[in-house]
Amino acid sequence: MTGILINTQITILTYLSVGFILYKIKMIDNNAQLFLTELTLSVLLPFSVFVSFVNNMSVDLLVKLSTILIFATAVEIVLFFATKIPKDKLFTKTEQSCVNYGLLVSNGALIGSPVIESLFGPIGVMYCNVFLIPIRILAYSAGESFYNPSAKKGWKDIARALLTNKILDAMFLSFFFIVLNITIPAPVLTAFSKIGAATSPMSLILVGSMLAQKITINLDVLKKVGIITGLRLIVIPLFMLCICKVCGVDFETTAVMTLLMGMPVGSTCATFAKKYRGNEEFASLVVFFTTILSTGTLVLLMRIIEMVF
Repeated sequence: MTGILINTQITILTYLSVGFILYKIKMIDNNAQLFLTELTLSVLLPFSVFVSFVNNMSVDLLVKLSTILIFATAVEIVLFFATKIPKDKLFTKTEQSCVNYGLLVSNGALIGSPVIESLFGPIGVMYCNVFLIPIRILAYSAGESFYNPSAKKGWKDIARALLTNKILDAMFLSFFFIVLNITIPAPVLTAFSKIGAATSPMSLILVGSMLAQKITINLDVLKKVGIITGLRLIVIPLFMLCICKVCGVDFETTAVMTLLMGMPVGSTCATFAKKYRGNEEFASLVVFFTTILSTGTLVLLMRIIEMVF
């Protein structure tokens, strides 16, 4: 598995480099990034999720997916309470918004999906997207409250956001097809599969273009970025690994959940900072360094998981 992941990370770095270069030579600009984000999250990824569920769902798998959702929810609750710990001595008020958001929300959709799919195939895509359900909820509800405390999001707002989430809609639609035993014509399913297959390269090229945006680095800020990077890429996933081992979770499920918990800070961290005039520079640095360093830490985590099992 470690060897496969190393090759995958090299591939990911290549895609990131392509996106980086395309931004620098102005083939991708901010408007193009918005389009690619919408295309990836609203079209490509939902198709990938739908095909994975329709082709691979079974009773045994449904039980495992339920287990994954329970674990993901429990860990996110723990992390949510961790955001309540005072951080005034380490970070400014605007930096704390980025840190708290980074603890809760990883880039599991754009980077996690390609990594997990490379290791576990279409079933891995199912694991990944079920695991990300509570993260997606918090990305909208708790995330916005970190950057804009005056915004009060009620349950109706959260429910509306979930019902209009294309990825979750794709999951529910696939269950509808499975329950009613609706057969999709082979040529149509093939087309769906091809569209979904474009998710990985497109999402990684998009992330690479985001990393190409100008950032300023100084030693004091770098130390602070190092703290959130260590928590996001090492401490949190190892915490997940310990829980899985104590609870007797199998290797495959443990690997998926641990690696997803070790994903870099979600790119929306910088998006929220920009939207609400927060510390956009610090948020961009956090996204940049966690993304680049995750290509190495994920390999390390996979090696640790293999040693534990």
